[in-house]
Amino acid sequence: MAEGRSDKRSRRLAAGCVGVALAVVAAGCSTASATGTPATTEPAPTIVPSTKPAPRALGALTTYGYGNARSDRDTVDPTIAKLSSAPKWDDSLDGAVYGQPLVYNAAVYVGTENDTIYAIKAKTGKVLWRLHVGTAVSTSAIDTAPGLSGGCGDIDPLGITGTPVIDTATNEIFAAEETEVGGNKWQDIKHWLVAVSLTTHAELWHRQIDPPHANYSSYYYIPAEQQRSALTLAGGRIYVEFGGLDGDCGQYHGYVVDLPYTGKGSLVSYQVPTQREGGIWGTGGAFVSRGGDLYVATGNGSSNTGYDEGNSVVELSPGLKRLGYWAPKNWVQLNEDDWDLGSAGPVAVPGTSLLFVAGKPATTGSFGDLMKDSPLGGVGKGAFTGSVCLGGGAFGADATDVVGTGAKSRTYVYAPCGSGTEAVKIDVSAMTFKRAWSPSTGSPNGPPIVAGGLVWALDWNAGELYGMRPSSGRVLLERATDALEHFATPAVGDATLFVPTQKGVEAWSTAS
Repeated sequence: MAEGRSDKRSRRLAAGCVGVALAVVAAGCSTASATGTPATTEPAPTIVPSTKPAPRALGALTTYGYGNARSDRDTVDPTIAKLSSAPKWDDSLDGAVYGQPLVYNAAVYVGTENDTIYAIKAKTGKVLWRLHVGTAVSTSAIDTAPGLSGGCGDIDPLGITGTPVIDTATNEIFAAEETEVGGNKWQDIKHWLVAVSLTTHAELWHRQIDPPHANYSSYYYIPAEQQRSALTLAGGRIYVEFGGLDGDCGQYHGYVVDLPYTGKGSLVSYQVPTQREGGIWGTGGAFVSRGGDLYVATGNGSSNTGYDEGNSVVELSPGLKRLGYWAPKNWVQLNEDDWDLGSAGPVAVPGTSLLFVAGKPATTGSFGDLMKDSPLGGVGKGAFTGSVCLGGGAFGADATDVVGTGAKSRTYVYAPCGSGTEAVKIDVSAMTFKRAWSPSTGSPNGPPIVAGGLVWALDWNAGELYGMRPSSGRVLLERATDALEHFATPAVGDATLFVPTQKGVEAWSTAS
């Protein structure tokens, strides 16, 4: 974004409102914690009425994982027996794409680390429109913040990292961005939530979403917070999760914040009650139960004495009140050794009230945990624990699938292990699981999806795409891709497979 646009936004922030030509809402907004504590005054959002959305196209993907159960299972697109030998199109955009591409009404939507939202025609790769919504944050600005000198973080610049979400009822897309507002100083770094009309392609409102008490040493510093998890739209509210930078530098906490999809009203927040750390950063975003409760997994906390909700699964109400929690018995060791349980968030086991979560807690390999979603058992109770990864931990998000029907059906969870995708088979009645397979070749270590009858995953180290048989792990399709970012997740929609890359998006034809 040009400096002139940044100056405009600074003036808007100072004035206490955000305006565009179509409509202006003059009333101010305030933020509040989950306990109702007033916080800083926020600018009033601009609201533009949306038109009725067009009918959904084949294979829509409007939130990470094909739904708030985060199954990463596409049940609509046809069987994929072939894949084009080369991408049918390969778009270079203005920055890297970390989030999972969204597919809706024959278009692909992504946000870049240059703070730009793109709409791309799915069949041809033609850019239909793009909207630059902020000024991406450089690591040089982040490094000037208290406690952050020395080069923390692994993304430069930081813009839109978490996967956006599309509201099909209002025909809008929402994205969280990190941006510089007013200059290249750490005090100018903010996180904003932006709403864009898919009909007019115009920005509807722009709202700061940093939790209360920002930039106080006893609370947290905005530059130390990173928004990596996918956004969650549930019950008319948008939920945004925060963790820390690579290296766990500076004073930060894990947070969940939310506000109504209209942009009006108070910002509500939940803080992981650690002295510091406890980030919520799994790629897939929150799992939402049928009752509307949210489940998130946290990273290492800072305590080695009293329990601080580090390395835990936490259940939150729609209003972000804590309802329950679970943590492994060795949470102290996980805190001390930076073995984040929350390097991949919880997922629902299909057709059950069970949750599965697997993080990086081991020097070699890792373990997963299976538990009932409610009530969570507390520390060391109510969960089955078993081996998942042969090497490295699980990073990003899992996928789930049920293979076969009736008495012959088998339920799988596919985990993004450092050594490659690992499948575990769930025994639902016994509430246990065991490792079932590893890939027949390669190391697809990115978050998997299930689409077209195959398990798809990327090797984001080597730049390779793999299509694997769900019941055995046999690799049936493999292609070289452009260079990839951490935890890159493919997407299938409109009979096309999309890969987010360091330079944009590439598309592979799945037509036979």
